[in-house]
Amino acid sequence: MSGSESAGAATSRSVDGRAARWSGQRERRRAEFVEAALQAIARYGPQTSTEQVAGYVGVTRTKLYRYFDGAADLHHSIARRASEMLIAAQRPVWNPTGRPIDMITHAVSRHLQWRVDHPNLYEYLTRHSLSDDDNGVAAIREVNNAVATNVTRTLEAYFKAVGLDESPVETLSFGVIGFVESAATHWLNNPAPLPLAEFAAQIAEWMWALLDKTLQSGGIHLDPHQPIAAPSQTP
Repeated sequence: MSGSESAGAATSRSVDGRAARWSGQRERRRAEFVEAALQAIARYGPQTSTEQVAGYVGVTRTKLYRYFDGAADLHHSIARRASEMLIAAQRPVWNPTGRPIDMITHAVSRHLQWRVDHPNLYEYLTRHSLSDDDNGVAAIREVNNAVATNVTRTLEAYFKAVGLDESPVETLSFGVIGFVESAATHWLNNPAPLPLAEFAAQIAEWMWALLDKTLQSGGIHLDPHQPIAAPSQTP
């Protein structure tokens, strides 16, 4: 390799290194700005503007846009992070063991608690999508679809383990998630709501009634207050 070729290769590596460092720095700063934006939304509400986010972070809107491709990119990034938080709150129930009624109550309680703790973020998810598609659905719908899909997989594993037809499970799962969402919204808007624990227990009983009916139609009778094994441990 000639001297000029060596110099050219060195220059290329230097440029590539700077680009990689900038890319890494940009991603870190984006993540920091998104976390700060979540705090701004908690403070100012779901209608928080880009100017308010920039002011909360302590930078100009112009500097903020150095890390995002406009307001839409910022809003999508915030919605994705809030969605991850809500889904993570449900993650412990994807592989449940124990008493069925306790498992359901625990899942409902975690969802309700998240909505109580993050009302503005939840409302934000109803107003923004996760993609650049102008016809994109609200982020909360995609979150609910993800949760329902995980519930479907969990129930399918149990149904398969006991030899039941799995075909009703998906419809059942999506229906249950829609029921919980609507009931939770009504509960939160009630001027004199039941205590969270009492409401979660009530919702869990209704959810079990629906699931139990489906199980009984296949000849399976379970006591919701008796522990059940994980699907992998079911004979």
